[in-house]
Amino acid sequence: MLFDNPALQQLKQDFDSAKVKKEGIVKASDRGFGFLELTDRRESIFIAPQNMKKVLHGDRISAVIEDGKDGKKQAVPEKLIESSLKRFVARISINQGNINVIADSPTIKNLISANDNRKDKSQKLKQGDFVICNLSKHALNDNNFKASIIEYITDANDPKIPWTVSLRRLDLPLEPPSQKDPFVFLESDLERVDMTDKPFVTIDSQKTKDMDDALYIEKTDDGFTLYVAIADPTGYIDENSSLDKEASIRSFSIYLPGRDIPMLPRELSDDLCSLKENEIRPSLVAKIKVLQDGTVIAQDAEFCLANIKSYKKLIYNDVSDFLETNKNEANYDDVIQNQLKILKEFALARDSYRCKYSAPFKDRPDYEFILDENGALESIEVNYRRIGNRIVEESMISANIVAGEILASKLNCGIFNTHLGFDLGCKDEILDLLKREGFDKATEESIATIEGFNEVRRFAVAQESGYLDCRIRRLQEYSQISITPAPHYALGLNFYATWTSPIRKYGDMINHRLIKSLICAKEHPRMPNDETLNIMNTARRSNRIAERDVKDWLYVDYLEKDFKEGKVFEAEILDISKNGMRVTLLQNGATVFMPASMFTDSFDIVEFKNLTGEVLVDGKVALRLSDIITVKIVDINKPTRSIIAAPTVGLPGIPLPSPKKSNVRKK
Repeated sequence: MLFDNPALQQLKQDFDSAKVKKEGIVKASDRGFGFLELTDRRESIFIAPQNMKKVLHGDRISAVIEDGKDGKKQAVPEKLIESSLKRFVARISINQGNINVIADSPTIKNLISANDNRKDKSQKLKQGDFVICNLSKHALNDNNFKASIIEYITDANDPKIPWTVSLRRLDLPLEPPSQKDPFVFLESDLERVDMTDKPFVTIDSQKTKDMDDALYIEKTDDGFTLYVAIADPTGYIDENSSLDKEASIRSFSIYLPGRDIPMLPRELSDDLCSLKENEIRPSLVAKIKVLQDGTVIAQDAEFCLANIKSYKKLIYNDVSDFLETNKNEANYDDVIQNQLKILKEFALARDSYRCKYSAPFKDRPDYEFILDENGALESIEVNYRRIGNRIVEESMISANIVAGEILASKLNCGIFNTHLGFDLGCKDEILDLLKREGFDKATEESIATIEGFNEVRRFAVAQESGYLDCRIRRLQEYSQISITPAPHYALGLNFYATWTSPIRKYGDMINHRLIKSLICAKEHPRMPNDETLNIMNTARRSNRIAERDVKDWLYVDYLEKDFKEGKVFEAEILDISKNGMRVTLLQNGATVFMPASMFTDSFDIVEFKNLTGEVLVDGKVALRLSDIITVKIVDINKPTRSIIAAPTVGLPGIPLPSPKKSNVRKK
């Protein structure tokens, strides 16, 4: 054979080594072609349609860079580094008895041949069924794509599709854990303080069953004494039990629109541990001294095991109505009225303290999904942060401050929520931004401190425009969970450790056990490690994705009527990229995409700048992050759960393009 010739082999190697090769991520378009987005994201190189057949959107590949016939560079896929498809949700497509699958993805439209490798084949596969697959062959390696079906999810007509598919896509459970044997309280031998005479109250939503915190407060000469009582599931769950192992894997309760999947069995979360009205419950209680100016005296905090009895279950909006209007439509007795008035005074003091030393919370609405009996989205309620919410918020923050201090000082270990402020790798960009926006006091040294970071945040929040606040959020570090003490810049704290939601968070259960070991002077429980952190971080990320996915399913149906009627919405700009922008519809919280082509045909004078979050016309700022604009929905794609909107008003001096040029779907 010619290629057995060593000289020819060497010649081929020399030829291959002379090729220009680059790594990047494949980005597919709707028109068959794609781009190789280089790792540093500074360049995108065209991939021709015939070469896109070998790769999938999101694949990380190595490609040979060649000159095309038009003189422009082209990327020819050569080597697969990592496939975007591994374990994935797909829909069944049967053609002449052959089983194929189509990935449930807005960007991957390939029809992939599949083998049914399920262990349980009792459910016959039908057209449109949802399944879980593994990609077994990739065209860049094996000349074609092949999938292995490993799990049946549900059929195409299941009304629970949004929840079932979203959870199984992320390998999350569909039901809470269960236990056959009755629960036994394991800590009857531990002494508990009797606090059943104190009128603790819970403040939650009307539908809440897993009530894990109750509050009682006293006014003092120099401020307040706040008692925070927290449910005690670790009194029922041995840390070496199978249930504890299951809770550690789940790490969090999952809250989705219209459905929740508790981390613990409902017998515990909704009954035995829930701080129900007029029921005696074992609790872990913190007694916290707070000065009149809102200062939490963390070193004076006392923790104890106690029995409490909730005096009353209160509802957020009822509490807020009473405190904001002085109308007692909820018929609160004198005890509750007195407690609420002191709690309000405490919350305002704490809010004032944070506004002075850290930064105020920016008020953003919560959007509550109201579902009908069939699971369809019936309406969306817009709820703002009122005084009832702020009371609970400030109480929990205070409780977590003192927990962080005691775990850091006594054990130097626990589950700490941390935040390290600005990403100092972007310090030049941060300083330039602050100077342009009128804050010229910042230095390299100051922005690296908790005090300097929060001074910037206070300045940003105080601006009439939310632009600076949006920009600095993109230049911050992400919040993290740590097993060693570290500061929380965003709260202006040296340490912060949550323990107030042990029914819903496994990390809070860990902190309960650690605090108990200090109270009882007994052997420390099992200490958390890096594996614990990895599991918790993965679960937190997956739960957030599942919540977003379910909302995407529900929004496409909910907004169909508004699309057909041409309804106009006010929207806030969330993100700007070279391809367009993402905005939030203020009326209902939906996030929709607006392609750049909806704004203009004149890209020679209009520029969408991702780096600064601005749209420029002839070099002048026309739109910025956080600006409010009016939009209307022009396309809803249900299979991909994507919603496209267009502006109702053109950019300064730039007329809106015609619907034909913008590829707007006809109603």
